[in-house]
Amino acid sequence: MGLRHTIAQAAGDIVSMLRTRVELFGVEFNLEKSRLFKLLGLAATAFVFLLLAAFVATFLLIAVYWDTPHRLLVIGLIAVFYAMVGATLIALIIRRLNSGSVPFQATTQELARDVKMLSGFARHDSSGNADDDSKYRDRL
Repeated sequence: MGLRHTIAQAAGDIVSMLRTRVELFGVEFNLEKSRLFKLLGLAATAFVFLLLAAFVATFLLIAVYWDTPHRLLVIGLIAVFYAMVGATLIALIIRRLNSGSVPFQATTQELARDVKMLSGFARHDSSGNADDDSKYRDRL
């Protein structure tokens, strides 16, 4: 084999490897985008319905206790309840965001393996060993 053939084969292998990594990135990007839109949709829907329920419940309780001396207490308790529900929902959203998978984890793992493989090529070439490099070629 000539030098040109070896260089052309190596370039073809690198291009093929990069194409695979770009495709993997695209798949992971679409998964992350879908996950984000689902979370945003759920959060927006929950917000709308909780807001409607809160308005109706607030008006109902204020109407029931309007003619009593406890109306300010009821309004205060409603405010505390809303604050507790809001804090709980924020904690739930934060927990979901933190428990999600690391974005593009498979892509970064593949790239780390590629770097390890290429550094193995560099060590192999610098040592001058003529060992069989099929273990590296299988990785491509």
